Amino acid sequence: MIRQRIGSTFALVVLLFAFVGFGYKLANDPGSLFSQLLFFAITAGIIFLLFKFLTRNSVNSSTNSQYRKSVAQSKKMYAKNNPSPRRTDFKKKPVKTTKTAASSKVRPLRDRSKAPHLTVIEGKKGKKKKRAF
Repeated sequence: MIRQRIGSTFALVVLLFAFVGFGYKLANDPGSLFSQLLFFAITAGIIFLLFKFLTRNSVNSSTNSQYRKSVAQSKKMYAKNNPSPRRTDFKKKPVKTTKTAASSKVRPLRDRSKAPHLTVIEGKKGKKKKRAF
């Protein structure tokens, strides 16, 4: 608790000095203040771009490659088993509606034998779950 008070007090003092210094520099020499801020912005931008470029290649390539591989495999399997439906398959016959037909609509049956093809990307594949007896 005491450390938290000391840390917040120290941060408050540092921010106060920064505000006073910024105001002093703005009042006495605004040209050099602008050049310092511009230099800071350019330096921060270069560091950000370098960091973004270096982390993009190392992190995304390993994680996304497994995902892309799995998606391609799933699409390939799904395309072989289920050809894409044709436009004529979606045409419906006109249905006459009456008061009794409107109240008891019959849903079309779906073919539940075609399960989705899922691929496990990462995880504990061989480990059995602990079950309560």
